[in-house]
Amino acid sequence: MNEICDGLAESASAQAPSQTLLSNFDEDQVPLPFSFASSSHITSPSNSSSSFPTDRSQTSGYHPRDEVDDYLQASDSESESRSPKRLRLEELTERQSTMRIENGVGGSTNGVSLNSNGDSQNATNGQALTNNRIQRARRQELVRLMVQAMQDMGYSQSAVTLEKESGFPLESAAVAKFRDGVLKGDWALVESLFPTLELDQNKDVVVVRFLIRQQKYLELLETRHIKKALIVLRNELAPLEYNSERLHSLSSFMMCSNADDLRRRAEWDGAKGTSRQKLLVEIQKYISPSIMVPEHRLETLLEQATTLQRISCLYHNSSEYISLYSDHVCDRSQFPSVTTHIFRHHSDEVWYVAFSNNGKFLASASRDKTAIIWSLETWDKVHVLSDHTDCVSFLSWSPDDTKILTCGQDNVLKLWNVESGDCLSTMKKHEEPVTACAWLPDGKWFISGSQDKNTYLWNLDGTTIHKWPGARIADLAINKEGTRMVAICHDNKLHIYDLITKKEEATMEENAKLTSICLSSDCRYALVNLSTKEIHLWDIDERRIVRKYLGQKQGKFVIRSCFGGIDQGFIVSGSEDSKIYVWHREHADLIETLSGHKGAVNSVNWSPVNPYMFASAGDDNTIRIWGPPGSADHNGKMKTP
Repeated sequence: MNEICDGLAESASAQAPSQTLLSNFDEDQVPLPFSFASSSHITSPSNSSSSFPTDRSQTSGYHPRDEVDDYLQASDSESESRSPKRLRLEELTERQSTMRIENGVGGSTNGVSLNSNGDSQNATNGQALTNNRIQRARRQELVRLMVQAMQDMGYSQSAVTLEKESGFPLESAAVAKFRDGVLKGDWALVESLFPTLELDQNKDVVVVRFLIRQQKYLELLETRHIKKALIVLRNELAPLEYNSERLHSLSSFMMCSNADDLRRRAEWDGAKGTSRQKLLVEIQKYISPSIMVPEHRLETLLEQATTLQRISCLYHNSSEYISLYSDHVCDRSQFPSVTTHIFRHHSDEVWYVAFSNNGKFLASASRDKTAIIWSLETWDKVHVLSDHTDCVSFLSWSPDDTKILTCGQDNVLKLWNVESGDCLSTMKKHEEPVTACAWLPDGKWFISGSQDKNTYLWNLDGTTIHKWPGARIADLAINKEGTRMVAICHDNKLHIYDLITKKEEATMEENAKLTSICLSSDCRYALVNLSTKEIHLWDIDERRIVRKYLGQKQGKFVIRSCFGGIDQGFIVSGSEDSKIYVWHREHADLIETLSGHKGAVNSVNWSPVNPYMFASAGDDNTIRIWGPPGSADHNGKMKTP
């Protein structure tokens, strides 16, 4: 009995600190979720929240029968199951013994439980304080952004009124002076205000000083105060010991003959241009945004919000304005999900298809040894290009759509006149099948790749200008500037070449056979099909895979994919299971699986001018045109979206 009393005494003493903590709260100062009239408000341990699920169906291994089994095991008879089970004497004795042990050895258990509730309430009030601070900080940020936006839009008086009413100025007086000093070129004032900017003394101060003194130096040179500029260079810039290469360039500007020569060589528009505004923007990179709000910040956030709306919309394929008033959702009816026309003139498998750059024509390459040019206005064939002696596997439109290149299994490359359908020249340099070809943007040069491990640069008269020896080429693409070529080879690598220096820049390795490549419109990303039923999106600049698209069937044949839709928000690929697969580019979600072809779909290509149209080519000898539901009339011709 003494042991039990001792345990209760310890429990009471443990409860006291909890009550003391609670009594320290001043309800007038701290907003609480409920008031404390007495310690009786403390929630008992039995009522405290638990981390375990209250619904047993959420528990691992749960089965609905468990509850029935537990219920039956808790009863000795049917009558006992209908009323609370009476506690037997031997059980009471056992429980009293257990109580002695728990209170004797761990008698502070109850005290800890009560103290835990006190701590829980402290945490609750602490969270309330944190939430209040967050709300105030968020309100302050919003007001400051609104003030800045009002000033940007010319509502200066409204901005001043908002600052006064809210008590939140856009920036401190010192920061305002700093900004004004930069824009007016008061460099002594600007440097004197450094302590108010909370710059990193070990790094950022040096950089910001260099930027400011560089501007000061250039402005002195611009006004032809050469001696003063030299003093700044020697006594202010050089002692910073920062960016010696730039310092050397600055010293060379001493030789400029006049202000125009200086501005040209320094790529700087002078004190009366935008150089000071640009300097301020550059300096802001080193200043905490809470001290100096970045320019046009609210506009930037709104742009980010609309971008998020766009990329969150699975079927986004519209150029319409995205309003901030409601969530943006595009209807599936805008997506080209139905066949609107079928071209049937080929007598064998169609391996490749491509729209002309103006979107008026379509060209297809086939195993039947021909390439066909189709009109998307008359929906009929224009020319059948039939001089190849073996399968035609690839073709490429010239930038102005007046010529077209074809290549294939007969080891040759042919140049055709689109208007007449005549073959202009045949190039026979390769010794094995020619797998790919592409034009440079000026239309005077083109490149071909082959399984003979050679890649050639040609001019229009059929003369080779350069040769890149290497791996067996599977496909290649050239950026819009004509400065870079990306080729995929049978060594499971992407090879990047500088077309100016003619040297290889880098290689990026994959883990499976590569079958095709397609560059994004900005030429930063490369879409690559792999024989392992995957499509990888590579960031060429960063040399890394940023997305993987899964689902299509590929293992035996060359299957091609492409970008599509407004802002190229879709990834589309053929497949060996006769279907077309479409993914959301950003999320990599498979959003459509389109049926229609009766054999493998080898190639897809999205119209460069119509975001609601793409084409597919397959082993069923056909080319299909796809558009939104209702975009074709009863004759199978496309309506204007």
